[in-house]
Amino acid sequence: MMSITHASYSADRWIIASNNELVGAGKKISLETVKPSSLATWPEKLKLKLSANGLSEEIELTLAAPTQANDVRRIYEGNSKESFAGVVKAELVGETSNPLIMLAEAGGVPPQAAASALHASPVAADAPEANGDSPTIVLAKPGEEPPLSSNEPIYFLMGSNSERGTDARFQISFKYRPFDPKGSMAGYAPFLSNVYFAYTQTTIWDIGGDSSPFEDTTYRPSLFYKWDGSGQNIWPAEWRAGVEHESNGQAGLDSRSLNIAFVRPTWNIDFENGKRLSFLPKIYQYIEKDDNSDIQKYRGYADWQLRYGREDGLIVSGLYRQGTRGYSTGQVDMSYPISDRLFGRTGTFVHLQLFSGYGETLLDYNQDRDTQLRIGLSVAR
Repeated sequence: MMSITHASYSADRWIIASNNELVGAGKKISLETVKPSSLATWPEKLKLKLSANGLSEEIELTLAAPTQANDVRRIYEGNSKESFAGVVKAELVGETSNPLIMLAEAGGVPPQAAASALHASPVAADAPEANGDSPTIVLAKPGEEPPLSSNEPIYFLMGSNSERGTDARFQISFKYRPFDPKGSMAGYAPFLSNVYFAYTQTTIWDIGGDSSPFEDTTYRPSLFYKWDGSGQNIWPAEWRAGVEHESNGQAGLDSRSLNIAFVRPTWNIDFENGKRLSFLPKIYQYIEKDDNSDIQKYRGYADWQLRYGREDGLIVSGLYRQGTRGYSTGQVDMSYPISDRLFGRTGTFVHLQLFSGYGETLLDYNQDRDTQLRIGLSVAR
């Protein structure tokens, strides 16, 4: 059980800790709190927001009877109705407080393992030391995902049109966090646990052609720093900033490559039905583009991206690029699960993709291809 000492008392924000570290449908949540000194009395109700993997829920918590007449700590209780999976972020709605993470009981995690995972997670920098009766207030930054995880969608799709005939497009993508938050290096320099290496490879395969050759492959290794934002008012919920190399691995006249520096803020809007709308523009500056010096005319300086849906249902995502000379590109992806989620955004999904515009591969960045519709399966989205 977590507890809160007088040392946690704050003049302008709530301090919260969870007395039950697992959350599940129908399970009671008991929240131990210290109110801001600016509040003369304890409110009868508080709202707690739970969110995980695109699902969210707001729970009304009711003030429990005090155990002591002048206790600076009070308990609020309520019940969750949503079936979450994995790590669940909890924070008060309409109040300034520290966030918590909890573990979903429905995710098949044994209570002993769940408790161990929570206590092993990072502690808030401004929280008291976790000894004796001091609280262990766990922030969801970082540590919400394993060191190796999906980055962009992973899929295999097939389609046909009059220009290309029958072809396939497939993509693999992952990111790796080399410094685990619980590792010795991150313990010495905690900021290193937000460093990621990522790799994405996209291939167009001319299945209908003679000998079925690969038409072109784009390779994109990147190094970036990822951190959580406040998500309050106009501020993003997440930031990424880094550098990326992109090339097609060919030589001579067919060689294409570029290097960019980018920043990608993410804004999320959660709805009561568990759906989430995310706006995540990737804004970049070209560092080197000698092999395709006019690529900004066709690609511009930003990938405008939207994502909408819920992780256990339909997800629709869109990409739009606007070149400096009026050339534009659009892509829409729709996916629906046909198996249970394995972790976060992974599972098995029916995937439909529509592409229109320039630069489906780096080789034809300045060529306008026929609109292409493909269908297949994805394992991450």
